[in-house]
Amino acid sequence: MQTPTPQAEDYLSLHGIHKRFGAGGFVALQNIDLDVRRGELLCFLGPSGCGKTTLLRIIAGLESQSAGTIHQAGRDISTLPPMERDYGIVFQSYALFPNLTVADNVAYGLVNRRMPRDQRRARVAELLTLVGLPDRGGQYPAQLSGGQQQRVAIARALATSPGLLLLDEPLSALDARVRVRLRGEIRALQQRLNITTILVTHDQEEALSMADRIVVMNQGAIEQVGTPAQIYQRPATPFAADFVGKTNMLGAHFNGEGELHLGGVRMRCAPPPGCCADEPVQVFFRPEDVCVRGLEAHGANVLEATVDKIEFLGAFSRLTLRLPPTAGAAPQSCGTLYADLSLNDLHELRPNTGDLLRVAIPADRIRIFRHA
Repeated sequence: MQTPTPQAEDYLSLHGIHKRFGAGGFVALQNIDLDVRRGELLCFLGPSGCGKTTLLRIIAGLESQSAGTIHQAGRDISTLPPMERDYGIVFQSYALFPNLTVADNVAYGLVNRRMPRDQRRARVAELLTLVGLPDRGGQYPAQLSGGQQQRVAIARALATSPGLLLLDEPLSALDARVRVRLRGEIRALQQRLNITTILVTHDQEEALSMADRIVVMNQGAIEQVGTPAQIYQRPATPFAADFVGKTNMLGAHFNGEGELHLGGVRMRCAPPPGCCADEPVQVFFRPEDVCVRGLEAHGANVLEATVDKIEFLGAFSRLTLRLPPTAGAAPQSCGTLYADLSLNDLHELRPNTGDLLRVAIPADRIRIFRHA
């Protein structure tokens, strides 16, 4: 079968990437088709063991694929060794040389390319200024903080002016405050240089805040590719819905006429394609979608639920609510849902555990997934 020709706007194209470790062994990746646009920051997001780092290493040539092709800037790099591919890489562990100064670490790739000494010095000075460390060239990695070491690793990866930047969980070893600050700096730098970048992470907030597009991965396959807003607001699969952000995922029955039976409540929804009458489905909506103000008892999609738990989370509080049971069902079989309430909502309603709280779930916020 002929491999499709990459489109002009796609900088990196992967087709049919498959990875099996050993004869008859573990399948880490299966049938990965993916196009990376020139100048975008694409994020591989998924749980540990989903294949995201293996895919990054295959792009880098540090692992070989069992099948499939890779094109970069129109060139087939499927079988090229790492040194013949055009990329810079930053590892989770930074991988700086402890016996070399910061300047020598940054210049390492330039020395291997036999760049003249004066040009090397100018390039290193330019890069250290770019990452905010203009006066640290003479220090050693051990004299720097974790965030500063990561900046040095980024400068080293950019030294040879690669067309592709690969970031393998670059912020996971840093504390939360440094991580937030550095992810903003990395994103700003990537946009300033307009360098095509692939970021591997399991941190949802990191992916949502940094990426132009996110590739959600699970068990060696791609679940969904989309912008952060698309992934969060319109997940394509139950896994994508459940993995990215806090969610309500409840079992229900669809009656075939745009109506759900959720616990002891009937709710209107957009008819899901292909669903049959009385088919069991999964109902998805976000905690912030739940409305609590100005509700009439017999309004659309209004129900009363019991407050089981209230968690104060700073800017909002998350309530765990117990749904009314289906007629004849045991109370312990009831479903639960989460509702995020603003401080103003809390002040007005003053809910306590054990209270009945009237809530509504707008029909346009409900997404239905058929059972596999």
